Amino acid sequence: MTPRCYTVPDVLALLKLSRSSFFDLKRRGKLPCLEELRPRLGRNARYRADLIDRWLANQWGGHRLRAVR
Repeated sequence: MTPRCYTVPDVLALLKLSRSSFFDLKRRGKLPCLEELRPRLGRNARYRADLIDRWLANQWGGHRLRAVR
């Protein structure tokens, strides 16, 4: 079974981030909920929705985005 996934535009809308902020935080490792699914669909990255949903619901066990900026 393929896990449910979000694309970059989906994640941007959920986290209320600009594209540049998203990629900066991702590069610095400040978004621990991101796990990219492989293989990509063309050039489009997909991320596991269950991990992002859990992080947004404060069930991650760590700090959320406000604490890492």
